[in-house]
Amino acid sequence: VKMGLEKMILLGHNLGGFLAASYTLKYPSRVRHLILVEPWGFPERPNNADEHRPVPVWIKAVGAMLSPFNPLAGLRLAGPFGLSLVQRLRPDFKRKYSSMFDDDTVTE
Repeated sequence: VKMGLEKMILLGHNLGGFLAASYTLKYPSRVRHLILVEPWGFPERPNNADEHRPVPVWIKAVGAMLSPFNPLAGLRLAGPFGLSLVQRLRPDFKRKYSSMFDDDTVTE
């Protein structure tokens, strides 16, 4: 509506098809025609989709324990040894990123 379009012809390809179909379902009055090209499919809605399925307690517990961590948490825990750990495990970083710096930040 901000662009002055009352209704539009919406085309979606692949994941865009999924998004275009979702938009059309939410705002049908804004879409005149929907064109889907190789869209990601919508799975058939199961008969019991309205039933509430509780998350098992053990999954909640594991999620709560792991929530403070991210992929770099191990490097933070390694402290001053983190640099040598990265150099040993990923020697390609030095080659890949050294051209981005004017100094020896990456190569040392």
